[in-house]
Amino acid sequence: MKIPWITQDLQEWIKSFRFFTPIQVRFCDTDQLGHINNVSYFSYFEHGRLAYLQELNLIGSLLDTSETSDSLIVSANMECHYLRQVYYGENVTLGVRISRIGKSSADFEYALVTGESRELSAVGRGAIVYIDRHTGKSKPLPEKVKNIIRSFEESAAPVE
Repeated sequence: MKIPWITQDLQEWIKSFRFFTPIQVRFCDTDQLGHINNVSYFSYFEHGRLAYLQELNLIGSLLDTSETSDSLIVSANMECHYLRQVYYGENVTLGVRISRIGKSSADFEYALVTGESRELSAVGRGAIVYIDRHTGKSKPLPEKVKNIIRSFEESAAPVE
């Protein structure tokens, strides 16, 4: 399957991911056929996004929901391409990366892989926007945050 926004070979694309996190597939994530229901992938993407931000110590900077905080990130869009069925009991891992950093937004990409061979089973992407929590309007991402992400994404060693 050709994914419109992935311009390189899928196996090469997967190699560009530095961060991977295991996904615990719950029985309630499946449908009557025993495979993961399509909506469950989006909760996996959210889990991966938060794990990625935690790995970079950015949760406090981007998701502080305390009354003293005036900014946080929100999801702007999400999409998923299902490449093969995934069943309860399979070993599932999610690759997460930021492929673009804008003035007030960032684009995440996701690679859901299964089994020891890490067969690509689904791909996704989505944008987050940094907003003023009182006005709901976008505001520039802090340069410190951008620099942490750039430094992580440009380093060579993968993190699992």
